[in-house]
Amino acid sequence: MKKLFNIFSITAIALGFVACENIDNVTPEPTPGNDDKEQEAKVTLTADKREIVANGEDVVTFTALVNDEANAEVQIINLNDNSIVSGGKFTTTEAGEYKFKAAYDKYTSETVTITATAVEIPTVNVVLVADKEMITADNEDMVTFTVTVDGEDKSSECEILNITYDVVLEGNTFTSDVSGEFKFKATYDTWESNEVTVIANAVEVPVQKTLKLTATPSRIKADGIETSVFTVTYGDDDVTADAVIFNTATSEEVTSKTFSTTTVGAYKFRATYDGVTTGSSITIDAYDPELAGKYEVGTIYEVNGVKGVIYAIKTDNKGNTWCYMFSMDEEDLQWSTVNEWCNCTSDKGAWNTNDPFDYFGMDINNYPAFKWCMEHGEGWFLPSSTELHWMWEAITDGALDFTAPKVAEYNKLLTENGGEPFCETYYWSSNETSEDMVELVAFMDNSVVCLEPYKNKIYTARAAYRFLVE
Repeated sequence: MKKLFNIFSITAIALGFVACENIDNVTPEPTPGNDDKEQEAKVTLTADKREIVANGEDVVTFTALVNDEANAEVQIINLNDNSIVSGGKFTTTEAGEYKFKAAYDKYTSETVTITATAVEIPTVNVVLVADKEMITADNEDMVTFTVTVDGEDKSSECEILNITYDVVLEGNTFTSDVSGEFKFKATYDTWESNEVTVIANAVEVPVQKTLKLTATPSRIKADGIETSVFTVTYGDDDVTADAVIFNTATSEEVTSKTFSTTTVGAYKFRATYDGVTTGSSITIDAYDPELAGKYEVGTIYEVNGVKGVIYAIKTDNKGNTWCYMFSMDEEDLQWSTVNEWCNCTSDKGAWNTNDPFDYFGMDINNYPAFKWCMEHGEGWFLPSSTELHWMWEAITDGALDFTAPKVAEYNKLLTENGGEPFCETYYWSSNETSEDMVELVAFMDNSVVCLEPYKNKIYTARAAYRFLVE
């Protein structure tokens, strides 16, 4: 027993030595307060509000604490763009949701979310009204605009924009000399109105009515039986019954509205209606009945080796009867290349054409229209304005209108026989009005025109020929 006890004693002593050695080598636990940074830190972030208005003025104020105490080293971070919030205050002008954290050393707080709501823009009702939707584009008819803001007239404080031209109106009225559709809108501060459309209609040009006298047929036998019937129109209206038709030579009124005679000659007539008189007289040719069937206006005739279309048969003051023909062709030419008087001032027909070259020594090469006519052969000439007007009366059967059916008949006759048709244009006469201008006859209406018919311009020439009826 004594021996066993000793063994136990020795073992216990040995263990005691080991235990004492382990305690000496263990590192003691840190005591709080010895080193703050080595201790775990608790970072908290709070905000005085969680919602602000995104107007750049409403502010959220943050409070960041470390272990429930203020710490100058803590930072507040805007997680949307990783920026540092300066002074612990945040404001914005952009609506949205913003997230923030506080950071201290390696420790961070929980996320704090701030909602920035959009600025509520007040609703302003701007209304633009026009006092009319249509105006006449005469630069006088006017549209007046009114602008109301929330029902109150603010016309004088608003700008009205012509959207079509991108121009601000001077005032609140608009006129135009251009027809079309125009759009407008008004602005008041930053607010815009509705769009308004105004239609500017083209100025209506009054219909110019023309008083016109016609006689059908325009050529009759001087037998007292064959009759020409007059018609007077004013615009599209037949006013024959109320018009006064008179013989221009005698001023005698033709009450019957018809004409017949037993005396050969050319008779001129005009008409008046409602204070208006026809611009030109019309001619009725009364021819010798014995010539019927021998020489007919509107037929192709060959005489003395020349060929043309008979357009007039006239008796002069000496009792001689002349038959007039126009050429089968025509040409666009200058009247002359020089400006000088040629003594072509009267209705002398062939003599009017030939005189300047026969007696005044003019160079025919300077007068293309004359030269072209004379090259048709002996006796051909550039007709005078009177003779040209007879031609115009003939091809329209007195209607003096290029759309008259008779024009088509003459042109058909010409083209079917190798000729050239008449054109709706100006034809040269041989009559001068000055050194540099001459008379033209418009194969379009019933007037002789002298609107800038300069000699060096190019118009149409149709040659004429006449012969004495035996």
